[in-house]
Amino acid sequence: MQLTQMQCLIVEDMDALRKIMAEQLRQLGFGQVLQADCGRQALDMLQRMHIDLLLLDWSMPDGHGQELLESLRQQDKWRDLPIILVTANAHRSLVEVAMKCGVSDIIAKPFNSKTLQARVLQALTRRHKRTQVAPSSAMAAKIDATATTETAPALNVVLVVDDMPDNLAFMAGLLNDDYKVLFAKDGKAALKICQSATPPDVVLLDVMMPEMDGHQVLQALRSEPRSAEIPVIFVSALGEVEHHLQGLRGGAIDYLTKPVQPEILKLKLANVLAQVQRQRALQQECDELLRLAQFKDNADSIISHDLKNPLATISALAQKLAQDKSFPKEWLPKINLVDELALQSINTVNLTSDILRIEAGQYALDAEWFSVHEMLKQLLQAAQVNFHSKQLVAYLSPDEDPCSSFDVMGDPKLCHPMLFNLIKNAFEAARPKTKVAISLSRHAGDVLIAIENTGAVPADIREQFWGKYVTQGKAEGLGIGTYAARLFARAQKGEANLVVDDTKLLTRIEIRLPAAIDAVLAE
Repeated sequence: MQLTQMQCLIVEDMDALRKIMAEQLRQLGFGQVLQADCGRQALDMLQRMHIDLLLLDWSMPDGHGQELLESLRQQDKWRDLPIILVTANAHRSLVEVAMKCGVSDIIAKPFNSKTLQARVLQALTRRHKRTQVAPSSAMAAKIDATATTETAPALNVVLVVDDMPDNLAFMAGLLNDDYKVLFAKDGKAALKICQSATPPDVVLLDVMMPEMDGHQVLQALRSEPRSAEIPVIFVSALGEVEHHLQGLRGGAIDYLTKPVQPEILKLKLANVLAQVQRQRALQQECDELLRLAQFKDNADSIISHDLKNPLATISALAQKLAQDKSFPKEWLPKINLVDELALQSINTVNLTSDILRIEAGQYALDAEWFSVHEMLKQLLQAAQVNFHSKQLVAYLSPDEDPCSSFDVMGDPKLCHPMLFNLIKNAFEAARPKTKVAISLSRHAGDVLIAIENTGAVPADIREQFWGKYVTQGKAEGLGIGTYAARLFARAQKGEANLVVDDTKLLTRIEIRLPAAIDAVLAE
């Protein structure tokens, strides 16, 4: 595999990030690195040139990366082309869709040059070994973002099913003024009408009919989704209790005995149809809520993309500056702080969507082994720089974790904002020239993270400390940081607790997460 003879194409709408990626791939050794800022330009280059590797942004101004990916995988020419998806939104649902579409790998923004180069080499190495995933076909149906309304019929439709012409004539005379009445002389005709594109609102069904009796008709109606919910009222000369029970057990909503009392029939029909209208109104409300939810999801996706991509670019630029030896060394802490703050901002963007997914029961934990000690170390360094004016003494105990004793099994994307918010709160609450202490210990299969600061949480908010929208002393605070922290801890099979020492005027936050080594041994 000679990279100097290979051509790579980067499809990314953020100009600065695209150029950084191109430079990193040239440093890796690619003979030529091409760039495209949209799907149309990328497709044009693919058709005119031989491309050995494609790095594809998932969200672009001229359309979804999924469309380009699916289009390429459906053509023999590009069926085996290594395609790496680059995205700021690496949620499980997106990953599943991308893998079905045949991506070779996924890189989550932000990333560093080491990650990019390693993934590129892996994708090229696996080119002839991987099992090709069949490309998915175009979506069979798409959600219509425009509300549609149907003109309601002037009259409700009632289907009368009876094999006796006199009974049909009687019902016609009784109901024609108030309803649109349809007639069927046998079960087969009734089923055809009920399972058509315009089914009736209610069915008045005789029991004793040739070939198919009323109970068989009702069973056939209930077994077919198109007619399963149509209300059925039996109208029969069979007045015995067992016939009534049989009809009601079969799914009829009422049973009337012939000869029917006209006023009773009309009242029962009116009540049934009023219930039908209420159900339809509820369904319309549900459909509208789903439509609005879809709009909200689309808006959230756009906002997320428009915020995350610039932040990812800032992070990448900061990393590049940090590696530039021409910059003064004294700038390095500030450059690293810019990088860390960009990453924290990305996590903040994710915070609301993660909370909503967990609250809605749509979050599935995909736990991985990672060093919470290293994460705490980085967050503590950033907080010390950010709050340097308070002259706090802040430390992490132990300083190092050479044996990975404090590695946990969890979700780093939840842990980072959880710990960031708790550490930030501790620095904000601590009195100037005091201390913030973070310690790690092991307890009963868990890693216990303790964050301690001077100053006691006010007594009046201790009971609601982990509640949503609870804040104190911060005019611009949203009150979701601590709420999210406990929510995220529990989502990772852990826990969060508050301990206040009024005697020593100390506040201690304790987070428990499953220890990685114990979790693996338990399996």
